[in-house]
Amino acid sequence: MGSSPNGVEMGRLLAVTFNIGLVNAIIGDLGQMIKLRVIMATIAFFFLMGVNASAAEISSSQIGNALKERGYAVAQISESMVAVDSGDFAVIIAVNGSNGDISYLTYLKDVSAEMVGYEFLNRFNNGVKFGRAYIDGDGDIAIQMDRNSDGGVSIGNVESDFDVFVLLVHKFMSDLRKQASV
Repeated sequence: MGSSPNGVEMGRLLAVTFNIGLVNAIIGDLGQMIKLRVIMATIAFFFLMGVNASAAEISSSQIGNALKERGYAVAQISESMVAVDSGDFAVIIAVNGSNGDISYLTYLKDVSAEMVGYEFLNRFNNGVKFGRAYIDGDGDIAIQMDRNSDGGVSIGNVESDFDVFVLLVHKFMSDLRKQASV
């Protein structure tokens, strides 16, 4: 037999599907049998139809439009980047090609490398799961978060990531104020 678009031999897939009676005898539980049939039917459908189940690609203009709808001021910087005014700071969102990473980046004005120090940056970076803070080549404090969007990402994911990034920056500033008061 031929191969499906995903390289799985159709004969083996059909044999697995038709041998479900043997699997049913092994499992014995009717509920598990129904679940297994649904799972196998779904797998068979996607392999036989060659359907790509990933989310659609997304552009910086789509991101900008979605955030404008949420009330943010947005400026298109380039074909792949938008700047968003979060109210307290500007966030640059870059889409690095179709199916590339989406990066969220802000530079903190009024915060210097001398104010922060590497010990604080290391402690902050060790304490957060998403994103990182660093001193760039010009000595500016930057906070960045990336999403691997290989295979696609939805606008809802981007909006959620934006919210997480804004919270991350606020946490950084809060931690910095706590350090200064000590």
